[in-house]
Amino acid sequence: NLAVKLPDAVSFIDASYTTLGAIALQGIRQADLRLGETVAVIGLGLLGQLTVQMLKASGCKVIGLDVQEEVLSLAKQHGCDITLQSNNEAISTIMNFTRGIGTDAVIITASTDSDSPLQLALQISRKKSPIVIVGAVPMNIPRSPFYEKELDLRISCSYGPGRYDPLYEEKGIDYPAGYVRWTEQRNMQAFVDLLEQGSITTTYLTTHTFALHD
Repeated sequence: NLAVKLPDAVSFIDASYTTLGAIALQGIRQADLRLGETVAVIGLGLLGQLTVQMLKASGCKVIGLDVQEEVLSLAKQHGCDITLQSNNEAISTIMNFTRGIGTDAVIITASTDSDSPLQLALQISRKKSPIVIVGAVPMNIPRSPFYEKELDLRISCSYGPGRYDPLYEEKGIDYPAGYVRWTEQRNMQAFVDLLEQGSITTTYLTTHTFALHD
């Protein structure tokens, strides 16, 4: 259950991103999105970049936020409709972009000791929308914003159902698709399918390669 077959069109180099891609994909699934909805991705490192590409491939409008200008530029080139510095100054631009509604979902892929990503997510989310935490951020959750907007905080557990289940991961006992459509392995396969179709690319994410003995 922890392996998928590679089609001839997918290189092993691209496929080496499969686990990371499945983690990003599971975060998207937790957001339960629809065609045409607007999603903010806070944190545009490796997981964030993959998340942006898959959101765009699924027909979403994507807002990318980070504190580093370099990754903002990369995200703009590979799927973001707009990119902004991750701070309170971005709020008015996001509200204008969403025609005053706010985001339909926020996916936090940042890794930081600051609670700024979560605080920003609370400000830009529309009522009754999900905030999905994929990255490693503090969860000092204020009651009032969640209460007033009836927001839904969701934690994405790695790369899908089956993770940390020894029966699934070690004994090979799968979950029936009729009950659990997107398992750990099926998320991995879906990511490989996107690579094969050319819907996403990993080339620009690879900065170094090393020989195996190194």
